[in-house]
Amino acid sequence: MIILDWMKTSPLNVTFQSLNRFVKLILILAMNLLILAQANASGSFNIYPHEHPDACNRDIPQIRITVNGVTSGGVLNVELYDNPDYFLFKKGRLRKVRAPALGPQQKVCMNLAQPGTYAVAVYQDLDGNRKLKKQWNQLPLEPFGLSNNPEQRFGFPRFRDSAFTTGRLGADIAIDLKQPSDP
Repeated sequence: MIILDWMKTSPLNVTFQSLNRFVKLILILAMNLLILAQANASGSFNIYPHEHPDACNRDIPQIRITVNGVTSGGVLNVELYDNPDYFLFKKGRLRKVRAPALGPQQKVCMNLAQPGTYAVAVYQDLDGNRKLKKQWNQLPLEPFGLSNNPEQRFGFPRFRDSAFTTGRLGADIAIDLKQPSDP
């Protein structure tokens, strides 16, 4: 009580009421920070409406992708390509879908406008920053896989190694995510 009495009579004009308001403000800010931290820890990543995968349906033309080796956490990114000259480049991408990574196996579907030759690239965006983290030599630092699961030796992956042709009702493919090697 001596401290409170001192605060009431202090020449610094610090009143008990203003200190009380200050403490309340600090507590409110601290609670907001905890709520934000908990939301990020729970994996609530921003997935835009146009990035949601389509509902899987064997009776319509679509690519039904089973992704193996998914760990829980982050976002699974699935990208569709049909142009060998722009394979794995943004301007060559026909569509990108994102879904929360739930692991260990996940199915993602994309409707097709027409049958054709396509390739699919998948990576698990562990931190949800919308970018595939890469090493100095451009090799992925996050789990990554391609359709047909080609063995990657040297250089940039080629479209022809990952390409597949769909039928009238699309295709069912499986992609095994490869865990990145240490840099």
